[in-house]
Amino acid sequence: MGRLRWPLMLVVREDDQNWATVESAKDIAQMMRAAGNEHLLTILLYPDAGHLIELPCTHPTSEPLQSQQLHSASNTTESDHVVWGGYPKQHANAQEDSREKSLGFLRQHLYPSHDSVAKAKL
Repeated sequence: MGRLRWPLMLVVREDDQNWATVESAKDIAQMMRAAGNEHLLTILLYPDAGHLIELPCTHPTSEPLQSQQLHSASNTTESDHVVWGGYPKQHANAQEDSREKSLGFLRQHLYPSHDSVAKAKL
């Protein structure tokens, strides 16, 4: 993280029961702060969102949030009980909000503005 020289956005789900997203985001922010590149970090924080934030309509078998489910690995017939966390309404709101903010982040950092193109031609 100390050598990172490009913008990074983290989508942090505070009720993720499968991954330590809050702790991971804090660690990343601390490493970037120590390296002097914290200005490149954007954190989207969603208090009641669970593990999987998907963009709407991105997967043909997408289902509404399930806070837990049976999940099986592709190489086994065994299933595990997996707890994802999150609350349906808040999780859905996080998906919608993060979609818009992700698109804005990508537009800002991947597409040059007309001003920057004009300055580059000078």
